[in-house]
Formats: sequence, C-alpha cells, structure tokens
Amino acid sequence: MAAVTIRGSPYPVVLPRLGDPRLHLAAVIIALQVIGQVGFAFTVSIAQILIALLTCAVLEVAIAFRRRHVILWPASALITGNGVAFVLRVPGTVHGDWWSLKGWWIYAGTAAGSLLSKHLIVWRGAHVFNPSNIGLVVCFLVLGRARANPLDFWWGPMSWWLVLALCIIVAGGVAILSRLGLLGVAVAFWLTFAVAIGILALSGHVMLARWHLGPITGWHFFWVLVTSPEVLVFLFFMITDPKTAPRSPSGRLVYGVSLGLLAALLIAPTTTEFASKVALLLSLAIACVAIPLLRLVALPLDRRLLLILIPVTVAAYAAGIVLSNPPSLASATPTHAAGKLPHIVILPSHGVQSKLGLPAARLIARDVLVAAHASTEGTMRLRLEPGAGQSAPFVVVRFRGRTYRAVQVGAAWRVRE
Repeated sequence: MAAVTIRGSPYPVVLPRLGDPRLHLAAVIIALQVIGQVGFAFTVSIAQILIALLTCAVLEVAIAFRRRHVILWPASALITGNGVAFVLRVPGTVHGDWWSLKGWWIYAGTAAGSLLSKHLIVWRGAHVFNPSNIGLVVCFLVLGRARANPLDFWWGPMSWWLVLALCIIVAGGVAILSRLGLLGVAVAFWLTFAVAIGILALSGHVMLARWHLGPITGWHFFWVLVTSPEVLVFLFFMITDPKTAPRSPSGRLVYGVSLGLLAALLIAPTTTEFASKVALLLSLAIACVAIPLLRLVALPLDRRLLLILIPVTVAAYAAGIVLSNPPSLASATPTHAAGKLPHIVILPSHGVQSKLGLPAARLIARDVLVAAHASTEGTMRLRLEPGAGQSAPFVVVRFRGRTYRAVQVGAAWRVRE
C-alpha cells in the first residue's frame, strides 16, 4: 500500500478497487447528470454540483485523516455529494448558467449536514440515516420551497433522452443491487408503492405541479409517480444503502414493503409536488429510525394471530389512505369568453406536460384586452411556461408589442403586464 510521509509520520493512501460498487454508482449518477443537462435542461449549475461534491470530499478526507491517520479517496462522500446535487434545486437558477453560485450556501450546508450525519448519528457502529436523504429532508423542511426544491417527478415527454435515462437507471440499478443482494428491496418497494398509489389515485387524489396546467389526477397521477425517473433513482440508489438496509433476506423484504406503504401514506395528505417529493424522502428517514428501534424489541407472534392481523392491517391502511386524502382541488370548467377577440396563436410550450387549450386562451385574451385597454386589432400569441421553482405554470402573452403574464386562479386567469 502506498503511503505519504508528513512530518516524519507515514500515512497510508487508501484507494477504491475498480470493482467497488461505489464507483459504478458514481458513474450512473454522473451519466444522469450529463443527460439531465443535455436532454432535460436541469436547472443546476456545474458550480453548484462541485460545491456539493467538494464539501463532502473535504470533510470525509479530513475526518479520515484525523481519526484513522490515512489519506483516502472519498468514494462514499462523493456519492453523498452527488446525491445532494442531483436532487436539490435552488429557485432562480437558470439552465446554461454553468457557473452560477446562486444558493451556494444551501448546497454546501446540505452536503455538509448529509456527510456529518454519517459520523455523528451512529448506532452500534453504523450510521442510522442514508446521508444524502436526511440532509435533503432537513433542507426542504427547514428552508421550504421558496428557497429549495427537489427535482421534478416528471423529466419531460417521451423521447430518446428519456429512454436512455430510464435504461441507465434500471440497468445500472439492477447490476449494482444484484451484486449487493439488495435487488429484492427495490422490487418490493416498487410493487408495494404502485399498489398503494393506485388506491390513492382511485380515491380521487390530486397533485399540483409546475409542469402541468391544472390538477394531476387518476391514472395520470398514478403513471407519473410509478414511472418517474426520480422515484426509480430513489428506489435503486437511495433506499438500498447497504449500511442502513436490514441484512437478512426476510428483513429486507419487510423493509421494502414497509417503505412503499409508508411513502404512499405520507403522500396521501399532500396536494403539491413539493410536498409529495418531501414525503417520499421522509419515508426513508422514518424507516431508518424505526429499524434500530425494532431491533431492540422482540415480538414473537403466533401464526394464527398473524392471519387475523394481516387483513385487518391491510384494510386499516387502505382506509387511512382514503381518509387522509384532502378535498378535491379540481378546477371548474372554464366558461367561454364572449365578445370579439383578436386572432389567437398558441405557440409550442417547452418543459410543460399539458397544453394550453383554446377556451383558456380566449379567457386570457379577454383579460389582456381589459388590462391593456386595447382594441382587438392584431394577433395575440400565447405560450405556456413552467412555473418558477415548483409553482404552477403560467402563460406568456405577446400582444401589440407588449408582454403579459397570466396565472390561473381556479377557473379564472389573473393577468399582469
């Protein structure tokens, strides 16, 4: 083993092996970061990514140097920093501004908290929480969506870029988890989560997102969540941390199923994508706390009792999903705008899953005429844009050399110049 001598004392240099799963995981996340920038216009700068990576790396190297008297390659720390940078978004960051330092302290603080949690929150010699998960949960709960947002569930319409991203996530996840014996956790979570979200969708649950005009409900809500690349990253690369997942096959199965049930139950009372994503991340933090507590308690159960408890628990869970579902937020059907209107052209939209319909465009046109005190002569061009951070989408209107912004409020539109 190579060593570096500092002030007369040798310090071994510890490097990862080429077969180390951490290097393979890092390669997957880096590939997704590149695809996200090129194919999906991720709103995270290179500078923000580097801040998260360097913060974790410097802390890990310093802690290892102090405690173990070695100089190591911070493979685990870089995964933590990459996880933070991959999920965390600061509102106002613009795609293409590669060296933006906007919110640098948020990236540095979240990365530092994530890395330090691994060394400070320990039970029986192992860290309790998945580092990047607990750092992100604390960040979103403390700062709120005005300052920090998670990556969207929806990355964009079906395209070759999306197919490539899904292939990398699934192929990379299956390859890595098969070696670690953790593939069952991911499969158990996804199947359970899909069933629970299906129940939630059937109960009439709605979700608001910046990339969709109006509430997301029913089959659409179900499909967005169970096929979301972000949910797949969560189940393949976050809940399957070998240091926090149970070690026994049966324990891992229970762990995956419980996480799927808990995630859907926490999503049930939410109405926004921000809250839904935080609920998903929070489910893992709660499970990580529960595992050590359950190991302290022995609960031998008679099989006959289990036959009674299982169906009762399933029924109670389904009832909990339905009862915790908030009242419907579905918007009323827009009324038709009366009177003469200018010629309306609806331009293509980017970064938004839904489309602006002609009835809504006519309502907006009427409100623009009122706000501008203008005649109906000319052409009015409208384009749907994703909301800032994770706010609702808005419409940009160009008419007679002036630009207006229209925001939906229920079935009406509020227009400002």
